[in-house]
Amino acid sequence: MIGRRFPVAPGYVRRYPGLSARELGELQRRLAEVAKRHGRTLGTVYVEELPSDPKAFEELLVSLKRLDAPAVVIPSKAHLGRWDLPGSKYEQLQQSTETKVIVADQSP
Repeated sequence: MIGRRFPVAPGYVRRYPGLSARELGELQRRLAEVAKRHGRTLGTVYVEELPSDPKAFEELLVSLKRLDAPAVVIPSKAHLGRWDLPGSKYEQLQQSTETKVIVADQSP
């Protein structure tokens, strides 16, 4: 905790076709709950519209570089694609910001 506030962690969501606005809102509320359990406050949730709109991910990277202890909250590992591939979004997060990735579906 910084002072009386928790550090901010933005969220990142790949919005798959068929995900309604209501479902997206529920997903964002879940990310906020998970962030809180990890001692963070959910900041901006960057939403990538699929099939592909990398602008949201690029904006996320820029925002993480401004944080002292960067972390991002995601619904599941799938939202960053395959973690084991060179050049993956996970690898980009690690190389550019050494970001802690908080995965909601693995959270207690």
